[in-house]
Amino acid sequence: MLKRRGFGGAHGFRSSVQLTAVRRLVLTGALLGLLPACAPTGQSVRGPRPVREAEAAVRAALLVESSINPTTFPEASIGVAPFQVVAQDTALNVLGHGLAALLMTDLAKSRQVQVVDRLRIDAFLREQKLTASGVIDSSSAPRMGRILGARQIISGAVVAPTRGNIRLDGQIGDVVTGTIRAVPASPTSLDAILDAEKALAFAIFDRLGVTLSPTERTAIEQRPTRNLSALLAYSRGVRAELQGDFGTAQREYRAAARRDRGFTQAADRGKQLGGDVGATSGAGATDLALEGISPRSPSTRTGTGVQDPSLPTKVSIIIIVNLP
Repeated sequence: MLKRRGFGGAHGFRSSVQLTAVRRLVLTGALLGLLPACAPTGQSVRGPRPVREAEAAVRAALLVESSINPTTFPEASIGVAPFQVVAQDTALNVLGHGLAALLMTDLAKSRQVQVVDRLRIDAFLREQKLTASGVIDSSSAPRMGRILGARQIISGAVVAPTRGNIRLDGQIGDVVTGTIRAVPASPTSLDAILDAEKALAFAIFDRLGVTLSPTERTAIEQRPTRNLSALLAYSRGVRAELQGDFGTAQREYRAAARRDRGFTQAADRGKQLGGDVGATSGAGATDLALEGISPRSPSTRTGTGVQDPSLPTKVSIIIIVNLP
């Protein structure tokens, strides 16, 4: 199983004094969720604690971006960007978000790959002000990989010239070499779009040279839902999460779960947002600090299966910044 690796040293700073100051600031921001409020760019959100922690991690990486060496990333470390949608029916536009999220889940079922959590991808897209489209192009994909620790960036397109015909295409971009490998998919019907997503997942594994075990293959083959209405609601929830609208996301996940009682991924996402959903933007440092020190819910399991540790109920922290 591939293990996570760090971003390397911080050689891009001018002095050890500045480095000490930044490290202290990053550590404190990551701990309390203050970093999104302190950073000068991007779009901060208030939401579940794992969301704030993902934002803090992304902004901490941005502070040392010049020192990040992607050649140290495992070759099978993967980030999946929302898919572009080209469709006459605008109701299908949300599928680019939902299908990418489901593909992420399927890729993570192999122990041989490391998939970046969707919360961090969302945080990166918000920081880059790409929440409107969520689409990553060839120029922004390498930066996304460096910041998120992913050697491979998966992107794609949902092409639906008519409602009855649809095609899911994909490509793999290597952050280090800059090469792009196409992963074509066969045309299918809208009702069978998740079959196309499965085919894309298997094609990606083949391109990466990953041999799946029978158990992994069987798990990936399982369709999370056969209800198109539930899939669209789930996709709207994924898009709302990206945009920081966690109230809408929760409602859409619940709607998807009602339309298909067996759609456990939608139900799980709705539960993870329940009881800890804040406003969309404009969070001040004080609000974030209070929420970080006194979390309203216990540790939450993220999409990659990594458990986020809870903070103690009382924390005293002093920030010392030594300026040159």
